[in-house]
Amino acid sequence: MPQGLTVLCAITPGEEERLRAVLRAIGNDIRGRKLNEAVERPHIDFPSSLRIHFARFAILEDPERGPLRKRLLYSSNYDGDLDGHLAELTAITSDMDAIWGACEGYAGAAHFAAFIRSHAHQPEAFYIAFREETVGSIQDAAAVRRLTAPLLDAASVGPLPAMLSRLSPGDPTWLVEIRRASATATRTLAGALAWLIRALPIPLDLYRAIVRCGLRNVFAGGMQIIASLDRYVVFRLLNRIFRNHVQAIASPYSSVELDNCAVRVPLVPGDEIPVGQDLQAPPTFREDVVTQNQLTVVTVVQPGQVDRVRAVMAAIDSYARRLSPRGSLIGISTIHFVRWVLFDNGRRLMLLSDYDGSWESYIDEFAVMILSGLDAIWQTSYGFPPEGAKDLPAFKRFLRRHQVPSDVFYSAYPEETVLNIVNDRAFAAACSEASTGLAGRFLRQV
Repeated sequence: MPQGLTVLCAITPGEEERLRAVLRAIGNDIRGRKLNEAVERPHIDFPSSLRIHFARFAILEDPERGPLRKRLLYSSNYDGDLDGHLAELTAITSDMDAIWGACEGYAGAAHFAAFIRSHAHQPEAFYIAFREETVGSIQDAAAVRRLTAPLLDAASVGPLPAMLSRLSPGDPTWLVEIRRASATATRTLAGALAWLIRALPIPLDLYRAIVRCGLRNVFAGGMQIIASLDRYVVFRLLNRIFRNHVQAIASPYSSVELDNCAVRVPLVPGDEIPVGQDLQAPPTFREDVVTQNQLTVVTVVQPGQVDRVRAVMAAIDSYARRLSPRGSLIGISTIHFVRWVLFDNGRRLMLLSDYDGSWESYIDEFAVMILSGLDAIWQTSYGFPPEGAKDLPAFKRFLRRHQVPSDVFYSAYPEETVLNIVNDRAFAAACSEASTGLAGRFLRQV
C-alpha cells in the first residue's frame, strides 16, 4: 500500500531566495531534458524512481519563528517503507546539500533519514485511490493498454475473430449463461465479504475518536459531514432520524466580489496568508500543469477548535480506509491521493491533494458531491465564508487566499487519470483472463 510523507522544516535566514531558485530550476525541468546545459545545476531524477507516485516542494511562511521566516514543505506518496523511500530520494538527487542544506538542523546526506523523521508530520486523514497498486503496476497496466489497443482495433476487422470462433468449444448458450452468472455471483460474494472485513475495525475507530476528541465533537462532526449525503441510504436514514440537513443559503448571490489578480490579504483578524507577497502570482501559476495537478492549502484553526477538526478528520480517515471503493471518495473519482495534516500544535491545517483536471472543476466537483463535508473540515478555520461552501465563489476565494504554489511537482504517470487507471487495471485483468481461456480452448481443440 502506498504511504504518504509530509515534511516541514525551517529555512535558515538568508537562504530563502537561493533555495527557491534551485527548486524552480528543478520544477521547470522535472524530467531532466535540459541537463546537458553548460552550467551544472542540482537535479532530482524523479523519472528514474521506482517508488514515488507524486511529489512536491513548496516554500511557505513560518509565523511560529517570526514574520520574515519561511519553511520548506516536501510531500510525497511512495511505495514501500520510509527508509527505502529516503534512500532512493538520496540516490536520485545530484546535490542534497543544495536543497536540504538550506534548512536548519540538516547535517548532511549521511543523517538525512534521521533529519526527515524529526520533521515529518503524520496525517489526520489520508485517502488513497488505489491501495493495492504500485507505481510499477499502474505504469505496466497503462503500457498494456497502449500496446494492445491498436492491435485489437486492427483485429476487429481482420482474421482474428474468425480464428477465435474456431477455438470455441461449442457449448450451448444456456450453459454459457449459467457459467457467466455463476462467475458474477462469485465475484459479488467475494466483494461483499471483502467489504465486511474492511468495515470490521470501524467501531474501534469510533471509540478511539471519542476518547481523543470527545463524544460531542465526534457526533457533531459526523452529522455535519453526512448532512448532504442523502444519496446513500444509511446516511439518509440517519439524517431523517436526527433531522439533520444542510441549511438553505440566505441569498442566491455571492457575498464577495472576485478579483484573483489583487494582492491576497487576510480575510478576517487572526487569518494568515501562507505565502509571501513575492509568491502571490496569478492563480494559474503551476496550477493546471498536466493531466493531474496538486493543491496545497494551509489555514489557521480557531482557538479551542482543534478537537473538532480532529473528530472530522477521524471520520474521513475511517471512511477512506475502510469503506471507499477503488478510485472513488464519496463519489469523487478525480483524486489520486489526499491527506490533511495538523501542525504547529494544531494551530494550522494543511490539505495536500493530487487530483485530475483543472482547479475549477476539482473544486466544483467537491462542492457538488460533499458540500457539508467541506463545511465540516474548514468552518473552524479563520476566513471561512459565513454561508460555507454553499456560497461557492466565496469558498473558492477562501481556498485561493490559503493556497500555496508548488515550486516542484512530479507525477510518475502524468497522463493517467483515476478513471484511466481503473479501466487499465480492468483491461489488463481481462487480457490475462482471456489469454488463459484461449489457451485452454486451443489445447482442447488440438
